[in-house]
Amino acid sequence: MNEKTVDRRVRKTRSQLRKCLSILLETKKIQNITVKELAQMADINRGTFYLHYKDVYDLMEHIQSDLLKEFEDILTKIAPDTDNLVPFIEALFVFIYDNKDMAKIFLHDDLDANFSNELRNKLQTCVFNKYKAFIKQKNMPYFELYYDFILSGTLGLLVRWIDSEFEMSTHDLAVLTQSFIRNGLTNIIE
Repeated sequence: MNEKTVDRRVRKTRSQLRKCLSILLETKKIQNITVKELAQMADINRGTFYLHYKDVYDLMEHIQSDLLKEFEDILTKIAPDTDNLVPFIEALFVFIYDNKDMAKIFLHDDLDANFSNELRNKLQTCVFNKYKAFIKQKNMPYFELYYDFILSGTLGLLVRWIDSEFEMSTHDLAVLTQSFIRNGLTNIIE
């Protein structure tokens, strides 16, 4: 029982530090955030902070690592389906929504280009592996360019969705995204 109490406390402390870091990152660059102000905001002492992390950068690296692991878990559990992309896209949007504190930061700022590139690479690997046979069968020589175009457009939708304070549901946004991917501008031009 004592072990579960410690685990719960650790999770609570780490969650509080993440929340406070995301709030501070909305107005400051990471290099301008001190352990002292982060600990004060989280209502913990600096010693408690140092039990968990070496510095603010270490905290950020742990957050990124946790997010990448969670993202990878989603990609392995729900693979894109060529007939219906909505469940796959919606799972990714739910991930963004569930992590909106950090999504606002990572999708708006180039806080860590390596982190953004890692997310893109994991997604690209998942999609390419899923569609490899389909791409060869359809003889799509420019699939990588098409994929980059779709990914950039989807990221643009995500930024707008975040800016609107998540006005649209994850499902509705996934349906709209699938429509854009499948139909492009044909609905607008016709």
